Order: sequence, then structure tokens, then C-alpha cells
Amino acid sequence: MISHLQMITIYVSNLQDSLEFYTSKLGCIKTDEYQDDEQHLIWITPEGAKGIPQTTEIALFAPDKGDPRIGSASGLVFTSDDIEATYHELLKKGVTFSKHLVRHPYGEDGGDLEARFVDLDGNEFLLHS
Repeated sequence: MISHLQMITIYVSNLQDSLEFYTSKLGCIKTDEYQDDEQHLIWITPEGAKGIPQTTEIALFAPDKGDPRIGSASGLVFTSDDIEATYHELLKKGVTFSKHLVRHPYGEDGGDLEARFVDLDGNEFLLHS
């Protein structure tokens, strides 16, 4: 029986630039790195998830240039304890939003909040309450 989701891979064009984006703008921390003759991966996790057993990690991976997976991540959802503050903080840090913060009529406490943002390669993510 499956116990948890271990890792999600985000395909990027430049590992170091992407690591800088995810750590300095999104507040993730680097948890590990692996490199051999064929591949180079860097694992990160949101700082707030550090130390939580079986936390799903994000693997940043730079495949060959032109790989169609670069810029195609979708369906990944980030959350925070205060989504409005997080949204404004990310805006101040220069994160590009493809959909600005909106409140939906469903959910708790007057409705769910969400916004969509992109990384350096155009991978799109949801910020959701």
C-alpha cells in the first residue's frame, strides 16, 4: 500500500538560477544534492516543512536543453498560514503571477483564496488557502 508522496520533480533550464529562485523568493531550503556523469539534481522543501517526517520534497532537475518538460509543471499547490501576506511578500520579491489573488465562493471562512505564479522557466503553480 502506498504510504506517502516522496518527491515531485520540476524540470528547469538552469539548476543554480532555479535554486536561487526557489530559496530566495519562495523561502525553500536546500535539503540535498546529487551529481554524477549523467545527472544533477537538487532537492528542496518549503522551510515550514523542514523536519516533518515524510515531507514531500521537490527535486529540481535540468534535463537537456529543449526538453519539453521544462516549463510544463502544473497541478502543484503551495499553501501558507497567511496566504494574503505570502502573496504580497512574493509580489515584493518579484515573483510573477499569472493570476492574482482571488476569493472563491466555496471553502471555509468566506471562501478559499488562490493565486497562480510562475518560476523562471514558466512552470506554473497554485498558491491556495
